Amino acid sequence: MLVANAQEGTRNPKDNLSEPIGKIMLIPFEPNLYMSEIDQKINQQTKWKFEQIRENFRRQLDVQLKMKLNHIAPVVSFYSDSAKMAEDLEFIYKSSTLSYDPVDNTNNQKNPPVKRKGISNGQLTVEINNDKKFMNKKLNEAELISYLNKKYKTDYYVFINELDIKNDINSYDIATDSYQREVAVHYSIIDKSSKNIASGIATAKFTSKENTPKKIVTLSFSPIATFIASKFSGILSPGKASSSKK
Repeated sequence: MLVANAQEGTRNPKDNLSEPIGKIMLIPFEPNLYMSEIDQKINQQTKWKFEQIRENFRRQLDVQLKMKLNHIAPVVSFYSDSAKMAEDLEFIYKSSTLSYDPVDNTNNQKNPPVKRKGISNGQLTVEINNDKKFMNKKLNEAELISYLNKKYKTDYYVFINELDIKNDINSYDIATDSYQREVAVHYSIIDKSSKNIASGIATAKFTSKENTPKKIVTLSFSPIATFIASKFSGILSPGKASSSKK
């Protein structure tokens, strides 16, 4: 298992780009691909219903990603009042499918996985494991990316494929009477030539004592968004990207 750590606010990915890249399109996950084990606790804290909790996290993940990606290039988000954009989002969902793929094979990695330990509260981790799989994006319609590129002038497409929030009961600490929770975001980044240039799972952990959505977003969504945005540091020029190591 390879664990790569990234801290909030380190390097600006834009500094690593040899020239500006085109606009980035951000595609949120389909609502039925939200898997959470903490909604009951959040409901007790906020009185929000399931749909409200899910939509809040879906929107806030989009917000955090947009903030980080805006440092690299203009971002097109589907969270708007445009009915036509809503139709295009449905078209994207219908023109693509999802499949579980091994994390270590997503970018043609040649080196064997390396095992490392050490995860602290609120710190991002990304794992590569021969047995670990993630939800990857597959395009069914060859003209989908061409259509989006022509209409929105976008060169890169960040697909958020699934959001998982799980309890890690095995991490229970009797001294604090708490355990860790893990947020996992499955993502795929595709360029305007329909090439998958980066994909995998980005995760972050926070304590079970935290049930306030706003704080959960700060502790986990923000560093996850930073890491996904950092994948653009490997892009050398528009339409060309180097393979990213997890």
